Amino acid sequence: MTQQTIVSPLTKGATDRIRSISVKALTDAYRSAHQIDITPYLPAISEIEVYRCRDTGLEFFEPGDLAGAPSFYETLYAGDDGDWAYQDEKWEFHVGARLIDEAASVLDVGCGGGAFLEQIESSKISCFGLETSALGREAAGDKGIEVYNQTIIEHAKNNNGCYDAVTAFQVLEHVDDPAAFLEACIAALKPDGTLLISVPNNDAFLQHCELLPLNLPPHHVTLWRRSTLEALVDIYPVDLVWLETEPLQPANISWYQGVMEARYLPSSRLTRWMYYRLGVAAILRRYLEENCATINGHTILAAYRKRS
Repeated sequence: MTQQTIVSPLTKGATDRIRSISVKALTDAYRSAHQIDITPYLPAISEIEVYRCRDTGLEFFEPGDLAGAPSFYETLYAGDDGDWAYQDEKWEFHVGARLIDEAASVLDVGCGGGAFLEQIESSKISCFGLETSALGREAAGDKGIEVYNQTIIEHAKNNNGCYDAVTAFQVLEHVDDPAAFLEACIAALKPDGTLLISVPNNDAFLQHCELLPLNLPPHHVTLWRRSTLEALVDIYPVDLVWLETEPLQPANISWYQGVMEARYLPSSRLTRWMYYRLGVAAILRRYLEENCATINGHTILAAYRKRS
């Protein structure tokens, strides 16, 4: 039997297999961290394979089509810890607002509860959102934002070249076909329009969280790096005009420290006892608090201009 060749979802080019993930371990991790059973959202398999695109560095999972349905997100976000899902304040919202301050029409793809559009909405800006989650649409509608229950691929078919800016904050990593997603975002833009993309930063501490549920299927189905975002200009008719990494946010310091301790602190009881007894953990905490502005955090934000 001929072995199937796995190609990149971005370039259709060559890939390398990186590792495999036990579906049982992944399912247990979701139950433990978020009290949700992901079994209905996964095919009947025992392992998920991780591949990397040789041309762009994009990492993705096989089999494909692992992205969670809207019902998965509604169940996940409805849990006791679901307040993180539709945050009103994000670093990329403030930066993104500055990058599109001259846009007259803005489409926010996967707008969630509409927090970004509410922030930039004014008499000079026409704001529209796309959201497939009923929970998100309801929250955005309560803010008076016009939201369509469509994917960007559906929306772009009848709205080609309509918008001065298209934004997608923490959305791209959730879609099985990033190439079709990006093509549709660009198609919806006017010539010289701005595309803003933010994704989790897998160059930073997230890369050491190998079994972090929310960075794995069915939540995240692609993993992005700075080099991957830079490579998009060689694939699509856009120019990269801005690329920045979010500094480590104070709210994520404990998470960052826990990841670093799990990765680098020896497992022996004596070493760990000394680490805490001698106050090294507290020293590291103070260092992170004082220097978080210089440490790479959770998110990367890129701005592209559509070529005319």
